[in-house]
Amino acid sequence: MKISKSMVSKVLLAAGFILASQSLFATNIIIRKDDPVPPPGPMPLMEEVFPVSATVDSNTLAVYFDTEVGDATIRVLDSNNQVVYQEVLNTGSTTECYISVANWSGGGYKLKIAYGSTRLIGDFVL
Repeated sequence: MKISKSMVSKVLLAAGFILASQSLFATNIIIRKDDPVPPPGPMPLMEEVFPVSATVDSNTLAVYFDTEVGDATIRVLDSNNQVVYQEVLNTGSTTECYISVANWSGGGYKLKIAYGSTRLIGDFVL
């Protein structure tokens, strides 16, 4: 069976679009409670919902607050647990934080968010 050059070109072009578009979509970061030691007792039946969410793509880490929580400290740690970004966000003034990650090295990172007595964490990979 003979495969035409135009068919190969179309397949390669489609594959290129698919690979290129993967970096255009943001990935949700799962935010969870940052408890060093879990409390004794049975596991909760329902997962806790926090008024904060985060997404990341190849250029930007975005943190969103659904409600005002006062001052929130946002920190990002690299795989060596070194702080690569830190900001205190007054959620009474703004509920969104955009962090450029375009020049960061590839690898794993931890997003830590603290407000009041709440400590949250999320992991992501660039």
